[in-house]
Amino acid sequence: MQNQENIYALIIGVGDDLPYTVRDAKNLHEYLTNPNLVGYPKENVILLTEKQADRKGILDAFDKLKKITNKDSSILLYYSGHGGKFSDAHKFFLQPYGVTAENYRDTWVTAEELREKINALPSSKLVLFLDCCHAEGMIQTGIQGLYGMAQKLNDDQGIWVVASCQDDQKSYGAEDNSFFTQCLLEVLSGKHVRPFTDPEISMMDVVEFIFEEVPKRAGEYVDENDEPCVQTPFFKTQMSENIILSYFPKNVESHESTIAELEPKKDELDEANFLKLIHSLQATGRLEDAINHLNAHKKTQEDPDLLEALGDLHRQKYLDSRTQKEGEYVLDCHNRAHALAVKTEDEEQVFTNAVKMAFMMAQLDLNKKQMRAHAKEALKKAEEYFYPSVHKWATMAEASIYLAQLDKAKENYKKVADKAGIRYRMKAYEQATLVYNTLFRPENKKDDFLVFLEETLLT
Repeated sequence: MQNQENIYALIIGVGDDLPYTVRDAKNLHEYLTNPNLVGYPKENVILLTEKQADRKGILDAFDKLKKITNKDSSILLYYSGHGGKFSDAHKFFLQPYGVTAENYRDTWVTAEELREKINALPSSKLVLFLDCCHAEGMIQTGIQGLYGMAQKLNDDQGIWVVASCQDDQKSYGAEDNSFFTQCLLEVLSGKHVRPFTDPEISMMDVVEFIFEEVPKRAGEYVDENDEPCVQTPFFKTQMSENIILSYFPKNVESHESTIAELEPKKDELDEANFLKLIHSLQATGRLEDAINHLNAHKKTQEDPDLLEALGDLHRQKYLDSRTQKEGEYVLDCHNRAHALAVKTEDEEQVFTNAVKMAFMMAQLDLNKKQMRAHAKEALKKAEEYFYPSVHKWATMAEASIYLAQLDKAKENYKKVADKAGIRYRMKAYEQATLVYNTLFRPENKKDDFLVFLEETLLT
């Protein structure tokens, strides 16, 4: 678990003609620094509002962050205010406090300047939240919104960028906060789930909740034309690491109580409760104990679900260590789980373990012909599986990559994007890019298939 003292934040609420942005920023600051909620050390959180949030204040704050952070720091950046693009100059920018149509060139913060400041930070664990309307009409040439800025920042720097709306939309709110910031506050403080038992909040948690809740809350209100408000958040990332933003040490106690209750009778548990025990052991960092319990369980060697779970735990170790021995053990687990699934006619476990065997053969650079044979089986069995599901389509899509059937992969990833939640889509994206890069080794970052995956699964 990351050091709680090594988390930092820069919170900007411009104010000016948008007074609610100050409330948003102050509320976020209160949540982040409250030891009973998120618990960032107060000295690690920089808050800029109104006159403090002018051009100089924002740029100086980034310089201060550079001095007090290191490569292991986790940094949350939040901006609430105007922002946009000059349509005739392809110029993206933030509008700090005091910007007018006359002085904007001396008082704005351009995307290039923001990118330089972000690049100068020593940490690679960065996330930027942008809570802004499209800000059209601010300058006589017209401004388009934050979509282009988010694209530009993330293309040049591997950070998570989350914007409150698309570039042709407005950000809405009620009471003291915008809907976007309401949702951000709720998820960072663990109020998005009841009962909340996880020991940490990750970027996947944040993005998933924001994407589900913001459009729903905005749709309960009407705009100036008496039409339901439409607000769809946007995010972009090229990072594979699922950044942890909040820690809840007390929630570890919930997992520990589960362990205290279930571990003494681990050999008597039904499969659902045994896997619940395994999950709690993982959540508290006891990966080796989880593996040992699975190895010792009397049913593991004859149950495809438990064998697959064992393989998945070892796969986590393999992706961290990249040792041949660990990888071969993962392959053996899924091979045995697959054989049991065939024997017991567990249709879903057949294609699930077949595609996992193909993955490990690709990662270990083993027999490519055998890898393709596993992929063909996974594709065939998933196609034949009676029940439609995102797991079925994701398996078919991944299997098609191994077989170089990229059009078929695209077809099934579109189904995943249409039906799956954001968390599943992000995991599917991470898996697909890992497989594709391993097999095809593209030199061009704008490779057609990689661009397709990003635009389809991460948009």
